Amino acid sequence: MGGFRRNRSQFACLCLWATVCGCALQRDRWPAPELAAQGSGDVEGHCPRSAEVAYAAAMEAEDDGAEVCVEYYYEAATSSRRAIERHLAERGFASPRTMDLHRSAVTKLLVNAQRFGRWYPGAGIAVFTTAGQTIVPIRLHGFVWQPSDFQQLEPVGDYDEEILSRRYRSIGMGVPLVVSRRTLCPAPFTRSNQAFAATAVMRTCASNGCLDFYNPLNCSTTTVGPYRVAIVRDISAPFAFANRGDDRTWINNFLDPDTDGSQNRLFMLEPYQRGKIPVVFVHGLLSDPKTWADAVNDLRANHDLNERYQWWAYEYETGGPFLEGAAGLRRQLAQIRCTYDPQRTDPAMSKMVLIGHSMGGLICKLQVTESGNRLWGSVADQPLSSVVTTNEVRQRLCNNFFFSPSCDVSRVVYIGTPHQGSPWARRPVGRLASAMVQPSDQSRAAFEQLVRDNPGLLRGVDTDRFPTSIDLLESESPLLRATTTLPYSRRVTVHSIVGVSRSEWNGEMSDGVVPVASAQLYGVRTERQIHSKHSLLHRDPSSVEEIACILRDHAR
Repeated sequence: MGGFRRNRSQFACLCLWATVCGCALQRDRWPAPELAAQGSGDVEGHCPRSAEVAYAAAMEAEDDGAEVCVEYYYEAATSSRRAIERHLAERGFASPRTMDLHRSAVTKLLVNAQRFGRWYPGAGIAVFTTAGQTIVPIRLHGFVWQPSDFQQLEPVGDYDEEILSRRYRSIGMGVPLVVSRRTLCPAPFTRSNQAFAATAVMRTCASNGCLDFYNPLNCSTTTVGPYRVAIVRDISAPFAFANRGDDRTWINNFLDPDTDGSQNRLFMLEPYQRGKIPVVFVHGLLSDPKTWADAVNDLRANHDLNERYQWWAYEYETGGPFLEGAAGLRRQLAQIRCTYDPQRTDPAMSKMVLIGHSMGGLICKLQVTESGNRLWGSVADQPLSSVVTTNEVRQRLCNNFFFSPSCDVSRVVYIGTPHQGSPWARRPVGRLASAMVQPSDQSRAAFEQLVRDNPGLLRGVDTDRFPTSIDLLESESPLLRATTTLPYSRRVTVHSIVGVSRSEWNGEMSDGVVPVASAQLYGVRTERQIHSKHSLLHRDPSSVEEIACILRDHAR
């Protein structure tokens, strides 16, 4: 059975690659940064002898596996820091050799402190001095994370990830880090494992040193003596770090959906920030939130946007009916408001923006429209109240088919959304993929019970098997057609980004998956056509530029 599922996964990847939201290839690699080389030349000055000696001793101790290397690297870091301050005061610049050794010493201090159990999240690094054991304290600047969240520190080296088109980094003082927070009991709507960027700067405090951690999204400089200097920053590294390994969740969520919504989850990239407007990214078919890494990386690089917005994402099972995914998002949007703003005193929470790619756009649409009886009436010939089924199934059907628009969402951006379906759903590749979806035994049994005990109830639905998301994306689907007639909330502004990368056999333009006529929507505030194929449309630089313009307009 396991071998069959693996083969089925591989086959589905090949079959649907042209129809989905491009998921990046992943590698289990995280390179270490280059460290200062011994004997490197320096015509501008020299590194103090004490720092050189301490660094050499530290390297020898590290090679021998001796824990005392922590103390030596600490001595090299603090000595070279004092030298940098002295150089700046005397001649306005620091020796490159001293800067290299200092950066390398701080990097090695952090690495070996963790290696030998000397790193205490929330407190600092334990070192032994002539006065006995002491803690090199930490101070945080610009973070919404807590000191205890700084559990694992990974120095950033060179990396090349297909998931990112651009890398946002700058040179300066300090060491760029990816910080990992791991907890079994995360705060609501945060993930157990979360990576974020930081810059570590060693500072001399009295006779000892201390570590300052700067949030590179909010901070760009630090002080060295009387001078303010730039810090090194790399805000893209956490996305590449999170992309390590071979995570096949996205294909499993398509082929083996639970279809009861239990795996659907809304999460924040950072802890909740009062006063910032939430932007929720919703992925498409056969995809996951990682597909938004490029766009979020670009948007967060704009300081004005990052000051006004907080970034959220929604993950759902793409193989089951998209009504289930939409119901899950509706429920969780209400829950997150009740959790973090129960008195509804944060006006930013009522200006939420949803951005949906492909089928994710349909899920966004069902957050801002009124269902009435239109959806249920498109597939059933009798009222839900008269259907013979269990109370649990009846409640699920009610949640999926009957809803009102969210009072917290005020803007939606559709990207390559098949409002009127996609021809790929009816082509052989689509039919094969649909046949491969295996709903849970519970969902299949509930569907069979509805068909068996309610003859003639369902219309326009193949009752021989459980309907999948691909079935509902057929242009002839009565349910999909009904979604185009749902009235929008009056407080919602809508935008469309449409792909126009190719001309189909009938002369109609499309992005290769969704025809332009299907992606277009009457009554939108703006529509922008982008020359891009469907799988790359949401990460195309022109699309991200359009999203940035929309968000700036929304903030005003």
